[in-house]
Amino acid sequence: GKAMLMIVMIFAQLERETIQQRVIDAYSSRSKRGFYMGGRVPFGFELKETFIDGIRTKMYEPIEAEAEIIRLIFSLYAEPQTSLGDVMRYLEKHGIRKRDGKLFNRSRIRDVVINPAYVKADYNLYEFFKSQGTNIVNEPADFIGVNGAYLYSGDSLKRKTISLEGHTLVLAPHMGLVDSSIWIKCRSKCLNNQSVAKPVKAKATWL
Repeated sequence: GKAMLMIVMIFAQLERETIQQRVIDAYSSRSKRGFYMGGRVPFGFELKETFIDGIRTKMYEPIEAEAEIIRLIFSLYAEPQTSLGDVMRYLEKHGIRKRDGKLFNRSRIRDVVINPAYVKADYNLYEFFKSQGTNIVNEPADFIGVNGAYLYSGDSLKRKTISLEGHTLVLAPHMGLVDSSIWIKCRSKCLNNQSVAKPVKAKATWL
């Protein structure tokens, strides 16, 4: 009886792992084809139904009033001496708020400027992600400066906010809002901000 119980437990564990792998494979397959995979809809977009390869799904649709705010945020942060705090204070001063009526904070603005859903993906964007070690699903010829993009977590242990290496980029069916040159400037600033200098130890002390 004990031996039979152990055998049943082994097969149950195998079945759980099989189901888990099937879900992972299905998620990976759908994401690489540009399907909407759920999650919070970024500021500046709303959802609308669409079809990809004859399968019903959803895609982002720009909200023009919010899209203007997105473009403003990118244009402000693209300036070399402008910080996330400067952008936050500018938006607060001019009464620009989020959809829920709350003010933008630093983390929310950072989430905006690092999100490739807003970029008009062209060949310059392809080269940027390629240089960062990102896995790119689409061919270079598909980057024509129209569509936005999705960035999915890959095998890298580093978060997408601090490193693009090992993650996966897929062209999205919706239209981007910001030129790639501005988006790359903002994303590069965020990547450089993660490089914090190590504290310098004193070479000579009174002790």
